[in-house]
Amino acid sequence: MSNTYKNIFNRYSKGRATVKEQKAVDLFLDSLQDTSELDNAVLTEEKGKLLLEKIEARIVYKTRKPYRAIAASVAAIFLLAGIFYTYFLVTGNEAMKTVAATLGEKQKVILPDASVVYLNSGSSISYPVAFGEKSREVTLTGEAYFEVEHKEKHPFIITSDQFKTQVLGTKFIVSNYKGDTPAVTVVSGKVKVTDKHSSVSEIITRGQRVVYSEENHLLLKSDNVNAENYLAWKEGRIFFDHADMKQVLQTLHRRYNVVLQLNSPLYECSTISGTFSGNDVEKVLSSIRFINEMDYTKTKNDTIKITLKPCKN
Repeated sequence: MSNTYKNIFNRYSKGRATVKEQKAVDLFLDSLQDTSELDNAVLTEEKGKLLLEKIEARIVYKTRKPYRAIAASVAAIFLLAGIFYTYFLVTGNEAMKTVAATLGEKQKVILPDASVVYLNSGSSISYPVAFGEKSREVTLTGEAYFEVEHKEKHPFIITSDQFKTQVLGTKFIVSNYKGDTPAVTVVSGKVKVTDKHSSVSEIITRGQRVVYSEENHLLLKSDNVNAENYLAWKEGRIFFDHADMKQVLQTLHRRYNVVLQLNSPLYECSTISGTFSGNDVEKVLSSIRFINEMDYTKTKNDTIKITLKPCKN
């Protein structure tokens, strides 16, 4: 056999797959949310090769059937699920799983220890299918709210771009979007936040928040914060705390999956505070326009252009 099942996904990820292979992998990716049996799949190399033969037959079969008819084939979906699991999620002897919330959506994830994670839009989490005996370690990109199952001798560790957050059992939010200020906010319990680059740590409890200052390269702790404000996204609301317009547009882009373009200079006085709700981005922009010096227009290609007004002396 000239190709292995791994090579199909390798070529797909690099944009080198054939049209038939792309359609087969796309079929699986489109149906991934329906393949709950994935959690219990453990495939060997030998089984993977056998599955390749079957999926290659499916690829040929797809050339004779309408795409939507093939999409309805449960058997094809689960064959692809098994191959995807082996190639993407198994590293050495440790099986890993990644769950992502795309732009405009949120995802609820239940971890192997029964801890619950709510992913904000444009975020992802990777974790072992089974946690080890010494610790429970996950990797976060973006923002998530955690409800961690308490296990005194089994610490829960979250690695994100800037922080390593360790906890025994609590409720908290980790935010580490690219381009935004990294932060950890505790709803209840206690966590230890460590700057991965300097190894400096802060311990925070309920109503406290740590942010990383890019300017000073320091962890800054705040007391008496309203943690629920920073959890507004979980309930479909948006909270801004003196956010500049660049941060506002990034947040709205993730939340509504729309193209927003700043069509004027970024004035220092143009900061936004408050909580906004609604399923329509234009309603949120209308509310912001009502209380701030800005305006917006929607173009023919659905891009929304934002114009800020100069600061008043």
